[in-house]
Amino acid sequence: MQLSPPQPVSTSHFCVIGDVSIHPHAKIAPGAILQAAPQSKIVIAAGTCIGTGVVIQAFQGTITVDSNAVLGAGVLVLGKVTIGINACIGDCTTIINTDVVAHQVIPEGSLMGDSGRSSFEEAPASETSQPLQDNIYAWSSPSPSHSPSPITGRPQSRSHVIGQAYVTQMLQVLFARNSSP
Repeated sequence: MQLSPPQPVSTSHFCVIGDVSIHPHAKIAPGAILQAAPQSKIVIAAGTCIGTGVVIQAFQGTITVDSNAVLGAGVLVLGKVTIGINACIGDCTTIINTDVVAHQVIPEGSLMGDSGRSSFEEAPASETSQPLQDNIYAWSSPSPSHSPSPITGRPQSRSHVIGQAYVTQMLQVLFARNSSP
């Protein structure tokens, strides 16, 4: 059986802004956004797989995604980051100004690099994954607040901090020409 050669990367289904270099053997799903601020850079190595709806925003430095790394759908990478060789980032994970070491597995829904949020707790390491760094956090539901609403007087629940809706809205605005009327 003969395999066809890899096709060159096409930017027609994802958005690239700024100083972004993508190896021809990297695979990027539709809806991904790769944006480098001025004096910043994004480098995507060979064999990298970037899922649908991934947002990579480099500022004040370089974001490097090393070879054969996998970023699941809805991953958000911000700031100055290095994702090591063969690292695997689970869906809907946020990475802010911190590095992921080679061969590390990050569970879905994790937060790395922002320890200032009280609604996150340290993620447990699973038996099949590599040990996690101290600054990885997994979502935990905040306890509901039953204080009355100042407007309605009825008990209210604390709302969750959810970024996926904002990412979806941003994708719809950026790719409005691709949507059907």
